Amino acid sequence: MRICHLDPLFHPYYGGSEKVVYEVSKRLVANQGHDVTVLTSRLPNTVPSETLDGIKIVRVSPSIYLEKMPALFPPPYTIVPFFNCAFVKQDADIFHMHNRFWYFYGTMLTLAMRKSLQGKKFAITLHNALPKGVSFGVDKGALAYDLLVGRRWMELANVIIAVSEYTRDVTVPKSLQHKVHVAHNGVDVTRFDVRKRGKKGEDGAGALVRKKLGIDADAFVVLENARMVEQKGYPYLLEAFAMLKKKRKNAELVCIGKGPLKQQLLDLAAKLGISKSVHFVTGIPEDELPLYYRAADLFAHSAVWEPCAVVHPEALASGLPIVAARIGGNPEQIGEDCGLLVEPRDAKAMFEAIDGLYADENERRRMGANARERAVKKFAWEVVAGKWDKAYESVA
Repeated sequence: MRICHLDPLFHPYYGGSEKVVYEVSKRLVANQGHDVTVLTSRLPNTVPSETLDGIKIVRVSPSIYLEKMPALFPPPYTIVPFFNCAFVKQDADIFHMHNRFWYFYGTMLTLAMRKSLQGKKFAITLHNALPKGVSFGVDKGALAYDLLVGRRWMELANVIIAVSEYTRDVTVPKSLQHKVHVAHNGVDVTRFDVRKRGKKGEDGAGALVRKKLGIDADAFVVLENARMVEQKGYPYLLEAFAMLKKKRKNAELVCIGKGPLKQQLLDLAAKLGISKSVHFVTGIPEDELPLYYRAADLFAHSAVWEPCAVVHPEALASGLPIVAARIGGNPEQIGEDCGLLVEPRDAKAMFEAIDGLYADENERRRMGANARERAVKKFAWEVVAGKWDKAYESVA
């Protein structure tokens, strides 16, 4: 089958959804034997086309690359005036759209004509659920978009892939839910392997990361990996960690990510008196990311809205217990025996959950073992790719 993904951002940019498209596509080529192309924006310092792990990448130019945007469109964002012209030139059995908030009526008309006149099939993955509780502007803006545009995409699609049951239930109208296949985000269970962590103090990957960050071998490391934007709820994590630091002097917090709120978070850490124990890390090469998970004792994710976090399967596969808010797709991913769920926007509850696991190493080990098993069984990329393939076959 010839598959053409429409994705505004792709390699070398790796956000959550871009990682999903890359990892699944790589396996659709290698394991299912499909012919896969990704049509995307041309980012600075990239070539017009290339092949990566069997995936043909076609980059459309000119592309205007914006790193500062209103909250409704979290950065980065691209404007590609001739995207539809490039789209018309692509041929495939099924066109698969990602990141629906990027597209408007021009692409919709083009796709509708190709579906009607050429018999092309159309799939859409809902990487983001309809926002709820992020902010008034984000919530209402996204609702307005879906009412005017997003739901038209769902009506036009032959098949819809939702990244969680929660995303399906709050985003897809009841009349269209028969089209939906649920395929959660996944993880490379070989790269994120708990068995490669090593013991504290050993000269292994985790120990080297600790040394690089100036963290003692006997420190208790809490890890977060998220963009520094409003929906990720970083202030609640910093407040929770400040409480933890007062009680547990060897606690350290590592925050991986970048975004427009970074300076505000640095200022907040200083205000809370925890700057020396909070490590903000950006620009980590993708192949080094698992090393940071191996350096951690626990993963804490403070997002106030999360349809299906890519970072949760990474933490699970790394054998880390997770503390996160009881929102969105989090319960589906984390389950009952791999971590603790707390009320959103509640720094004290997050502190108490982290502190409880700090004090109980046996419980951390038990949850970590369950986490690894859950990741391999439910969230390996091979499992996810199989679900996408099944969705395609349902309309082939």
